[in-house]
Amino acid sequence: MMLQEFTSLTGFHPTNDLYGAIEHAYYGFPGDKAAFCEAYKENRDGMAEAIAYKANTARRVADELSERKLRGLTADIRDLERRLDLELEWKPYEDRHNTSQADYNRLAEDGTTKKLSDDEAADMIASEFGFDRSKITIVHEVVTYEINRHNQLRKTGTTPRKALFNAWDWNYIVFNIKGNVTMGWEMHNGHLNPYYA
Repeated sequence: MMLQEFTSLTGFHPTNDLYGAIEHAYYGFPGDKAAFCEAYKENRDGMAEAIAYKANTARRVADELSERKLRGLTADIRDLERRLDLELEWKPYEDRHNTSQADYNRLAEDGTTKKLSDDEAADMIASEFGFDRSKITIVHEVVTYEINRHNQLRKTGTTPRKALFNAWDWNYIVFNIKGNVTMGWEMHNGHLNPYYA
């Protein structure tokens, strides 16, 4: 029996899952299409309810199997990613053109170092290097990286960095200059370096 025939004889429009159970029940029914459809419409001996129960049970089992399979595949992917990471030998990376975390920590941990407000830091940058004050944005964190044995980089997160001043030859500020293209800069110990995030 075709779905169109069933719909025409009963007026019902079952889902694909339900129709699969209906068709299976029809093949075991001791009568023709018209008799089956009449019995289904009347729910004779709970026939329609039993078919719906079987369809729902089959759908639930299929969903559970799909979820179990998905969980298994997800675990497999995580294991492959872990093994690939080990094979690639990822390790922390710091760009030698920018301030190392160790140098920053020494400045931050010195008892005479002052933490600058954004306004203080922006005023200092504008005064020292001639940038337009209105286009300066102080950045409060830097991107952290790892490098693998093929010299490929990947971002791993960020680490906080405040604008700091101890002396004109011992300081740190990271900032952006807004324009057609936003440029990142780092002032370290009075020197200006591009900062690439």
